Parts: sequence; structure tokens; C-alpha cells
Amino acid sequence: MLISLLLMIYETWLVGLYAEQSYRRKVELLKRNGCVIIASPSNVRWLVGTEGGIVLIDETKEVMVAPKLELDRIRKSVEWIEVIEGPRGSLWKKVRDLCSGPYYADLAYLNYSQANSLVSEFKAKDVSKEIARLRRSKDEYELKTIKSALKIAEDAFKITWEELREGITELQAAGILEMRMRELGAQEYAFNTISAFGENSAEPHHIPSARKWGLNEIALFDFGAVVNGFRSDITRTFAPDRRSEWMIAVLEAVNESMKAVREGVRASDIDAIARNVLKEYGYEKAFIHGLGHGVGADIHEPPYLSPSSNDVLVEGDVVTIEPGIYFQGEGGIRVEQMVVVKRNGWEVLNELPALWY
Repeated sequence: MLISLLLMIYETWLVGLYAEQSYRRKVELLKRNGCVIIASPSNVRWLVGTEGGIVLIDETKEVMVAPKLELDRIRKSVEWIEVIEGPRGSLWKKVRDLCSGPYYADLAYLNYSQANSLVSEFKAKDVSKEIARLRRSKDEYELKTIKSALKIAEDAFKITWEELREGITELQAAGILEMRMRELGAQEYAFNTISAFGENSAEPHHIPSARKWGLNEIALFDFGAVVNGFRSDITRTFAPDRRSEWMIAVLEAVNESMKAVREGVRASDIDAIARNVLKEYGYEKAFIHGLGHGVGADIHEPPYLSPSSNDVLVEGDVVTIEPGIYFQGEGGIRVEQMVVVKRNGWEVLNELPALWY
């Protein structure tokens, strides 16, 4: 009992150490001769692991400015940055008091009004491209955190699957899966969980309904968890009887496209491989979305694996490979794996079998 407690304390300390090292690395790469304003919730989450304020970085310090109602929560979760109170809805008013220009900001991540305010008041220059580049290559802490979020999601699904019974509704199944993720440590859901039964599985972004499940019907689940600001994304489909050929085609598209994943490969080329596999089965018109996308602080972020993408894979990218085929009125199959890009290949992050029966 004591050993288990000590191991838990050590693991918590180690995670905190990795988190702070990751933060320090990012800060050093973001520093400019002036003040960098990180204002987008997405980028604040990527930088410090939580959101609710803005982060100011200059050559000598970093400060997070947050409204009073967020102060205690943020201070408990982020110990390595000073957190001070700013007026709710007007956090910009603290900027000049805390750091001087020239000013830089993540303008492209903000809405027009926010970006326009920063440009007109501070003459801020955009550093969004630099931030986007930094966000692509996941460091050791980020990768560990994404793996943790994925393990929670997969373990929750295994428990949920054992609880499914004939007659359960899509809403009930989604609710059980989300509850199990929470019980296993998810701080949030990565997005609204999709559970789709029978013909509803032909809708890639189906919203769960009161539709009941029959044991001989397709059951598709698309879900993910959040840990310390980073997300996981996974899809598994149960495909009985005559729909097994659909599954075989989709699994082949997953496996063949993954073989091409490595640094320097065009994302559109990987998408094309999956499409060519499905074309051989006669299903090319049933594949109606891109092959995948990056995952990190956001559930959808660069690179995008699609026919129109100009992205090129870099080492450290975490991407999804998720071909799917959909037949209106009948159903659909999608399998989604999470993969980290290596210099000369890839690593599948999933432990849950892709073929689910």
C-alpha cells in the first residue's frame, strides 16, 4: 500500500516536471524583443495546459492575466507561471502595465474584433505561423499526455462495450461512454461523443438520438478524452454479417495509407492512397471526407490529410488516419487510428484493436 502511494506521488511529480519543462521550452522559442501576447484559448491551453486568461511573455518574465473567477482554478493547475487578476472582458488593459512593445500576438487564431483591437491598440504583429509550426511537433510531455488521453478513451470504451445491451439508445450509449471516461480521469470530452446505430452510421457527424440498437446492427462510436489540455480521437465500428466486406475495405485503407506516413510526405498523397484502396473495392464515392487531421490542444489542427491539403508531414505530428464509407439508408463504417509521425516512419498510439467485434 505504501509503495503504491509513493509510486503515485512520484508519478505525479514526474508529470509536473515534464509539464514545466515543456512550458519552458515553448516560452524560450516564443520570446521576442518585446512582448508576446498569447490570447487565443487554444494557444493558451497549448502553452500552459489550461485556459481562462491571456499569457504575456517578454525577455524577463511570463505572466498569465485572468478574471477573478478563474484565478484559484488556474493557480492550482499551473504552478510555474505567475497568475494575476485582470478585469473580466478587458484583460488587454493589463498589457501595457506588465510589458512594453513592440507587441506580437497570435492574431490569426482570434476573431476579427479581437485581432483588430490588438492591431489598433498595440500595433501587434502576427506570430501565428510560428506558433502553428511549434504546435505541430509534439514534445515528450505532449506526446505522453495525448497517450494518456487516448488510454482513458480506449479503456472507457472497453467498459462501455460490456455494458451495451439490445434496445439501448444512442443517447444512453454515448452517456455511458462519457461517464466512464470521466471516471477514468478525463477532465473533459474531446468533442461531443458520436454513437450511431444501424442506418444512422451513414452520417459521419451523427448526433446521438433515441434510436435503439439491435444486436445484428452496426454500432459506430467516435469519441475522445482531454488530459491537461490535450486531446485524443478514436473511432471504432462494430460491423456484423454482410457488412464485413465494408470493414475489410476500410481496414485495408487504414493499413496501406499508414505505411506511407513519415516526415516529408505530402498529406494529400497519403489521402490518395486510402482513396485508391477504396476505389479497388468500388467504394470511392462512399468516402466523403478527408483521411485525417492533426490532434493536440485542438481536436482538428494541422496537418490536414485531404485531397486539397498543401501540408507536408513533419516529425512529431500526431495525426488521425480515419477512412470511412457511408451508404445512405444502410449504414457506414469508419475506423480511426492515432499515429505519431517519425523521421522514417510512424508509430500507432492505439492499443485498442482496430477490428472490433
